[in-house]
Amino acid sequence: MVKQPHLLNLGNPRKVKENLARVLDAPALDKIEAEIASNAVALYRLGLKHYRFALKQSSRNWRQKTSRLYYAAYNVSRCVRLFVNGDYSTEVGDHRKCDKLPDDFPHQATYANQLAVLRADRNTCDYDHLARASALVLDSVVSTALVTSFLQDSKQYLRGKGLIV
Repeated sequence: MVKQPHLLNLGNPRKVKENLARVLDAPALDKIEAEIASNAVALYRLGLKHYRFALKQSSRNWRQKTSRLYYAAYNVSRCVRLFVNGDYSTEVGDHRKCDKLPDDFPHQATYANQLAVLRADRNTCDYDHLARASALVLDSVVSTALVTSFLQDSKQYLRGKGLIV
C-alpha cells in the first residue's frame, strides 16, 4: 500500500492527468508524468530484484525459483500496465491481471497465455504442500526463459513508449 499522500492513491494516474489537463499548466502536468514514470521504473526494478533472486536458486529450491520468477514477471507487468494505461493496484485481485498486457505489446498473446500458466504454477509452489516439481506446467528452465524474454521485451517496449528502465 502506498502511503498518503501519493498520486497512485487518486486512482488511475493517466486519467487524473487527463482530467487535470485543463486546469494545470505544462510544468505541473510534466511533474505528474515524471511521477508516473518514477513509479513504473520502481516496479520494473522490483521485478529485477525478484528475477535476480530466482536465478540464484538451485533446482532443489524449485518452489522459491518459480515463485520469484512469477513475482519478477508480475511486477514488470504492473510496470507496463501503470506506464501505458495507468492501471495500478495493490489489491490481491491484481494478480489476475498479470497477463493483461497492451494489445501492441510484442508477442502479447503468447505472454498472456504463458504468464497465466506461470501464475498457476506459482500458486502450486506457494500453496500446495504436497506438490512435487513434476506438478508444474512450466519447468524451471522454461519459466526462466519465459521471464528472461518477458523482461527484455518489456524493457524494449517501454523504451519505445519513452520510458527507460
